[in-house]
Amino acid sequence: MKRKISLFLVMILMLSTLMNVVTAEDTAQIGNVSAENKILELSINEAVRIATENSREMWKIDDKIKELQDLRRQGSSAKELYEQLNEMPMGTMELSGSEYVNLILSKNNYFSKNAELRTKELNKSRENILVGIEIGTKSLYYNVLVAEKAIEINQAKLNKANEQLRVVNLKFNNGSATKAEVLNAEMAIQQAKTDLDSALDDLNIAKLDLLNALELPFDTKFVLTDTDLSYVPANEINLDEKIENAKQGRIEILTAENNFELQKIETHAITAYYTSNLWQHKSAKEKLKDAELNVPQAYKDVELDVRKTYLNLVKAERALVNMDKTVELAKEAARINKLLYDNGMSTSLDVLDADTKLAEVEIGRYQMLAAYNMSKLMFDYSNIGTFK
Repeated sequence: MKRKISLFLVMILMLSTLMNVVTAEDTAQIGNVSAENKILELSINEAVRIATENSREMWKIDDKIKELQDLRRQGSSAKELYEQLNEMPMGTMELSGSEYVNLILSKNNYFSKNAELRTKELNKSRENILVGIEIGTKSLYYNVLVAEKAIEINQAKLNKANEQLRVVNLKFNNGSATKAEVLNAEMAIQQAKTDLDSALDDLNIAKLDLLNALELPFDTKFVLTDTDLSYVPANEINLDEKIENAKQGRIEILTAENNFELQKIETHAITAYYTSNLWQHKSAKEKLKDAELNVPQAYKDVELDVRKTYLNLVKAERALVNMDKTVELAKEAARINKLLYDNGMSTSLDVLDADTKLAEVEIGRYQMLAAYNMSKLMFDYSNIGTFK
């Protein structure tokens, strides 16, 4: 017996050793993977996916849908109760006014219809949340790209300022430049360093905002892989067609129409029980009138929103095209001032000013490019029925 127990213990020890070896190997593999992927490569679509998966709003909608399903079952039960009470002698029915109104509502399938219509609204809201997440995430992604571009441009400006100081010092040493020009060149370097430091701070802030939206740890290191923020001209747009598309599916219209449909049932039930001189009767009539007026107003609001997002798109595209021309002029001005300075026909301050203006318009152009892309995204979603 003791021998069997000893063998059994030996087998347990061997299995334990093997499991420890396997666990150690697995841990080593995980560690290698973590070490190799400690810097997250983040595409814009991947950023949207992560933000969507971590959205708490989606969980709330799922809970709300479950609640509405319970409400639908409640409506069926109330209707059954109404039918049973109808079969009873009137003297045995002891119901308050609100209870009787609820039974009338249930007879007209109010509760189940309410659950059905609100579920449709929630499903549409789910689509809107997904769109909102995409728009918000892409905006934060673009902010990081703009900050990175600002660093690149400010670094180039600093390099030019350093080169200009080198040239000015050479001219000062041979007597062809003044001390004031040297000081101006040195001040230009300090300003370029300040702008570069500010751009670095802006990048760190933009990265924190993006990580926060993705629900990732703030110390997560990442690089953006979709760095080509390009200009894709908006094609010729049939605005009337876009407006009609929006009217077919926007949630504001769906909600207004559902509210009107349900209010008709509710008003019928209340006015069937309360006489016309009571406030409940008058209030129900007033609610029905408001619900009816809200339907055309919803159509009008949707059309207004589509038209405004369209004008914002036109405005953003026009500003971007104008800025492209400004960048061309600034580049030419910088080139000419450098050429004039090399031939003794302008001062180093003229060169530094031209380089500074060029950097400013290049950063401004990239900011407008990001703004245009966001305006285009907002307009595209404003007229496909999944925008809020």
